Amino acid sequence: MVCQSCDRKCRRHGKNRNGTQRFRCPVCKVTCSEERESLFAGMRVPEDKAFIALHMLCEGSSVRAVARVTGLHKNTVLKLLVTAGEACERFMAERIVGVEVADVELDEVWSFIQAKERTKVEQGDDDPQRGDAYCFIGLESNSKLVLAWHLGRRTAPHTDAFVEKLSHATGGRFQITSDGFQAYPDAIGYHLGHRTDYATLIKQFGSSPDGERRYSPAKLTGTDRARVHGDPKPGRVCTSYVERFNLSLRTSMRRWTRLTIAFSKCWRNHKAAVALFIAFYNFCTIHSSIRMTPAMSADLTRRPWSLRDLLTAAAV
Repeated sequence: MVCQSCDRKCRRHGKNRNGTQRFRCPVCKVTCSEERESLFAGMRVPEDKAFIALHMLCEGSSVRAVARVTGLHKNTVLKLLVTAGEACERFMAERIVGVEVADVELDEVWSFIQAKERTKVEQGDDDPQRGDAYCFIGLESNSKLVLAWHLGRRTAPHTDAFVEKLSHATGGRFQITSDGFQAYPDAIGYHLGHRTDYATLIKQFGSSPDGERRYSPAKLTGTDRARVHGDPKPGRVCTSYVERFNLSLRTSMRRWTRLTIAFSKCWRNHKAAVALFIAFYNFCTIHSSIRMTPAMSADLTRRPWSLRDLLTAAAV
């Protein structure tokens, strides 16, 4: 290393607490340290602790639990989450483009930010980043790859934004199945109508045989399959795989657990957590039914990635 003051070659002068090499100029006695590359936007957090914290968040631990185990401050954990999550969101948009697919299933998962929509309305709050938040999911049923996702309201504009992302992520002609949400036909017809065979699957539920109880599961009484456009094959009209992924989403992220105080208080943190988990699911998690990661099944990678591989590729 060369001294910036007198252009003399510096000598090694011990190491800093974080393990980086320190140098000292023999002439002007100025000390300096080597630049250390960091995957986390220059944060002064040991990378081992950072990866442990992010891995715990992907495996269902709460932010406070991660802070207790790793010894990091809660705000540091949240900053790591946002840095990694936003990088994973950009990486997914760049890497999953024009993927050849056969069957795509769509669904929405409900959650809330800070307060539920009813409570927000009662308080007279009109903040668009508080209240109900729906995560739109587009999953390929054969490879189990999450092709696209979008966090927003369950409205036509947000549905249109989600289907536009799905159009960018997929290639070729394929069959698509959704529930009966009325905003889907127009959005799919506009963005994907020329290359999809589209059908809806609407499930009918009845009351519980033991009487209605709060949070008790309703009894499935039947299903209605309907063609919307194209030539969908009835035997492939299904939303079971994407609904199973919804279960993985809820069980693997503490902020999605019902009846707790671990719910999200910030839209940005919530979105980053979803982005990190979905990228981790696609590239790092071996799916039990296909015995490989969804990215391997879709020919996007040749081996399971570690979290370090993912974040290095995402260039946090």
